[in-house]
Amino acid sequence: MITNESIKGYLDRMYGNELYKELVKEDQEKIIFVAHELLKDNFKEDDITDRAVALQVLYMLEGEEEEYAKLKRQGVKSYSVKGVSVTFEGTEIAPAVIQLLEPVPKAKVGRLI
Repeated sequence: MITNESIKGYLDRMYGNELYKELVKEDQEKIIFVAHELLKDNFKEDDITDRAVALQVLYMLEGEEEEYAKLKRQGVKSYSVKGVSVTFEGTEIAPAVIQLLEPVPKAKVGRLI
């Protein structure tokens, strides 16, 4: 069963978790909750793992640090400043999480006559 403690344990072992570790304990709890709820909105609860939530937490923190997450939440599709342009695609869910949780399509095997 997935718990906040098991997710924290996974995050503690991950490389690149500095943004998470910089948070105070209360904020760590909050971002884990938000990430888990977001994944529950989009995937079956039984499919969600500690790894998926941990990856989502880091993805959300990176987006907040770069401030792109705020623009995406507001529905901005394209952003340009002083000749630098950014186009947003996808959802709020980390691409690595989508790849992890979405079922791989199975090839249908048949015979042509």
